[in-house]
Amino acid sequence: MKGLIGKKIGMTQVFNDEGNLVPVTVIDVSTCQVVGKRTPEKDQYSAVTLGFGEIREKILNKCERGFFKKANVPYRRHVKEFRVTVEEATSFNVGDAVKADLFSKGQLVDVTGVTKGRGFSGVMRRWSFKGSQTKTHGTHEYQRHPGAIGQRKTPGRVYPNKKMPGHYGVEQVTTQNLTVVEVDLEKGLVLVKGAVPGHNNAIVFLRPSIKVAMREQHKAARRG
Repeated sequence: MKGLIGKKIGMTQVFNDEGNLVPVTVIDVSTCQVVGKRTPEKDQYSAVTLGFGEIREKILNKCERGFFKKANVPYRRHVKEFRVTVEEATSFNVGDAVKADLFSKGQLVDVTGVTKGRGFSGVMRRWSFKGSQTKTHGTHEYQRHPGAIGQRKTPGRVYPNKKMPGHYGVEQVTTQNLTVVEVDLEKGLVLVKGAVPGHNNAIVFLRPSIKVAMREQHKAARRG
């Protein structure tokens, strides 16, 4: 599953081929570069290591500086491996720039990122609880509470993973089957329609849709 590292710039809107106005998220992938490769002979699997974003040498530790110097590539702030087939790996060389045209207009992609932090939140915001609908018979100041959380004699405790108030957000999620509306190769931008996780300037990872790939494999297996 080849992919790209990008930075979420923000949102805008574009007109599609039918003349409809489409809201899109702009993702900058202009500084993606191959900084390493994994081969079955040496590492028992095939992958391409991408770097993204510039960083000063003094911020890196000695191991990180040695990694980039050995590969003879510029220092990169973010590094991530993407699994590829042996045939796909042959088309990538260390030092090559990976551009936005890795994806095409209309393609479905999966986007992984860290969601926005929302602090300590109640059950209605965190878990979409409906809340108490009654305001009679002495009930007051209880409309946004979770209700009863435990039992009495058996088992006499609160079950683990009970949905309760707590810290909300700042967790890695993947949104699947988002549509690539436009690819700007000159500026290194990918415009995606859908809920891209993370705040503006957050780092995200784009991959081809895993469900589409599995669907094609199942069709090929049935034909075979």
